[in-house]
Amino acid sequence: MPNRLPRLDLRKAFAKVGLPLHLNWSYPGKIFDLADRGDRGRCYETVLREGTAEDILEYIDGALLVDMWPEVVVPRDIRALWEPLIQAALPHQLG
Repeated sequence: MPNRLPRLDLRKAFAKVGLPLHLNWSYPGKIFDLADRGDRGRCYETVLREGTAEDILEYIDGALLVDMWPEVVVPRDIRALWEPLIQAALPHQLG
């Protein structure tokens, strides 16, 4: 679990990626188009569930994760771990 949201170079954040087998054992060889919001969501869900800290730094952009956080489907324990970082990154509501 990182102590800050990772950032990726824009080309990498919106690239087409094939996840390694230890992450994407259900659909080996599937290519995720990170420029496509739906594909990015499925990729992020997979990496958050199955990945190591290194995998998170390799495939997840924190700003894009914050943007789609309400749509990301992950187990409660993973959501609870990430929630403080996500909330800290959101603009504070004025009163």
